Amino acid sequence: MLDDGSATQPHPQRGGRRLSPGDVIADRYRIVRALGRGSFGHTYLAVDTAASDREVAVKQLRTDGDSGWKAFELFEREAAALRSLRHHGIPEIFDHLRETAGDALSAYLVMEYIDGVSLEQRIDGGASLDPAALLRVALGLLDILEYLHTRVPPVLHRDIKPANVLLRPDGAPALVDFGAVRTVFRAAEEGGSTVVGTFGYMPIEQTMGQASPASDLYAVGATLLHLITRRPPSEFASRDGVVEVPVELPGGAVVRGVIARLLAPAASARYQSAREVREALLVPVHGGATAPSGTVALARVQPTMSTLAPTPRALAGELRTRFDQVTLSPIRLLFADHHPSQPLSAAQRSLMVLLGLMSLGLAPLVFWIFYNARRTRARPFFLHGVAVSGRILQVQKTEWIQVTYEFIHAGATRRGVDTIIPAVAGRWQPGDVIELLVLPERNYDSIIITST
Repeated sequence: MLDDGSATQPHPQRGGRRLSPGDVIADRYRIVRALGRGSFGHTYLAVDTAASDREVAVKQLRTDGDSGWKAFELFEREAAALRSLRHHGIPEIFDHLRETAGDALSAYLVMEYIDGVSLEQRIDGGASLDPAALLRVALGLLDILEYLHTRVPPVLHRDIKPANVLLRPDGAPALVDFGAVRTVFRAAEEGGSTVVGTFGYMPIEQTMGQASPASDLYAVGATLLHLITRRPPSEFASRDGVVEVPVELPGGAVVRGVIARLLAPAASARYQSAREVREALLVPVHGGATAPSGTVALARVQPTMSTLAPTPRALAGELRTRFDQVTLSPIRLLFADHHPSQPLSAAQRSLMVLLGLMSLGLAPLVFWIFYNARRTRARPFFLHGVAVSGRILQVQKTEWIQVTYEFIHAGATRRGVDTIIPAVAGRWQPGDVIELLVLPERNYDSIIITST
């Protein structure tokens, strides 16, 4: 019997069936192969035959008597947590099932399959990350935690470690295994918090059942330390359990200082939010305090930007050149993978003409509409906008590429989104610095004007 988990179930007395390639769950999820194994169950790659054989990950919990009931509760908690979360760094849940046969019970989570390797696998394989890749992992984890910790009430993961961080093919991290998740504020009848976590990655307050957002940040620091040194954080712990970060940590003083503060024994001495950590990592980007001599900063240097004339300014000279680069002509839009600085070949121009003839002029018209809309939107920014530097948070491929970024204006940090052609944005990574034009009077609407 299968159900959706809404009915109350008795305590399971023995585990459910073992799955093999070819087995089918709920008449739709066909098992392909095993992906991993945990203390209480297994994860499998499967195809959803009711959704055009979409690949999914099926997490199965097999309980055995009362000893497995706590694991079942954690599994149910993971299902409930994932249902309510929507973030690119958190696997999407598609289904939640229970299967009973007599006194045997199995529970299943069907979720997004992430085709990637864990940080633990990278470490065990001896692979190291270059500074740009390390930055992407750090910023990606911080972005996920900022999302979780700013939910109402805040959501804590409580088990961040290399094994629970997967790297997608494009290098972006995803946080998995939400079995230990809980909200910070709970009903009085729930009592104290269950101690869940992994030794070496959880701070002292979490071992006492008093986890907070700062506890998750501690785990990020321990994970980054393990990733950089390829040694578990427990190897750096003193007799009293304090993790002592090596003085000569690869990455320099900026990285070491951030990780050392993340791993402070007292929660009050750590950063109190993911945003604080991000700003500390990227001090060179926003022109903060100068890093000590010899520091290898994670962020790239800030570009120089020409001084703009007072508003309203004339769209001429260098400003007009940048405007034309940002608002590409219809033929440039057709070849969106071709970098704007490179001239189009005769064959490409001929293809545009041929496409126009074959579509009776419809294709050029469509590209002209996009071109005109982009120029119409960009013009007020070039005539009246304030020039600022921003930092990329996320590069997401859509029909073109959608870039999410943040910038500081008038002492406040703000976010924006712009759609950029692949030839330009395809070379960007989270943490890269870009140039923006902002209209404060339009609720800080902004556009990207970097074209290289």
